[in-house]
Amino acid sequence: MPTTFTLPRASDQALAQRVPDKGEMNPLVALVKKEIDAKAGLGIGRTCLRLLSVVWHAGQHREVVQAISGAHTKGLLTIYSRAVYRYTLPYLSMRFDRVQRQQMLVGHYDFVNRALHASFFQRVLNETMTLWQREIDGRVFSISVGGPCLHREGDLTMVFKMDGCALYRMAFSVVKAPLLKLDAVSSSHVLYVGQVQGYADRFAQIRQATRLCRDVAPADLLMAGVAGLAAALGITMVAGVGVESSLSYQSLLALNASTSYVDFWEKFQGMRAEGGHYLLALPLAEKPISLIKANHRGRTLAKRELKKSVSEEAELVMRPLVL
Repeated sequence: MPTTFTLPRASDQALAQRVPDKGEMNPLVALVKKEIDAKAGLGIGRTCLRLLSVVWHAGQHREVVQAISGAHTKGLLTIYSRAVYRYTLPYLSMRFDRVQRQQMLVGHYDFVNRALHASFFQRVLNETMTLWQREIDGRVFSISVGGPCLHREGDLTMVFKMDGCALYRMAFSVVKAPLLKLDAVSSSHVLYVGQVQGYADRFAQIRQATRLCRDVAPADLLMAGVAGLAAALGITMVAGVGVESSLSYQSLLALNASTSYVDFWEKFQGMRAEGGHYLLALPLAEKPISLIKANHRGRTLAKRELKKSVSEEAELVMRPLVL
């Protein structure tokens, strides 16, 4: 049976802020020491180092705890109690170091608490944050926003569903533009997409959904939803993780999908940046209709109409939730 190591609960972090009496060990240090002593010699060195780094950089960790414990997002800790430790492991991209990860995590939750109404995150946690829904040929398609991606590839997850069954997901976080060395963009923040992936056991349903949705792939509909959400927030750029920097790189290789991210970002004329990610300006670029073959223009316009409806409805839903 694999060795497990229990991280301190988010509520325990308040203990780290209390000044111990003379001769008393800091409660967080004591908690880590107790865990290490209990599992000595069981091959948990990396986990121990992570926890010790939390203690060593207690000030930085308090910033994370305070950000996630904000007025609008504190309910997250009830469901995702380990969210405060996400930055201690690879997060969003393999290229980001620990300091960048910590700043990105703090920045995301500071933004959500400051820019969005409390009801947004309440609906996210209750799985009722629907951005778009339409019935097509007797099937109900929807795009909704959920909580953090469990693989640390984003702190919000946009999901495409058919008849309530999740088929495709896109995980992203709101990142301060300077952290990506972007000082010339018109908005102070960027949506960083760390994952675009279908559910591996639902390929037949994904093909059916694509056919019913005018041959528009679920991933493209999710990008349309992201564009609408960003428009409501006044964000004018999306950054997409490069395949070799993806936290899912090994699983993508196993699925023989290692080039899918490259093709996906380049489809929207994404520009490769210094950090290994792609930058996509909003609204998303499209090929001029005059360059489309005449006998394909009707189908192309129908596809664009569907994607436009997703973006417009997502923006319309989000507008009242923006402070």
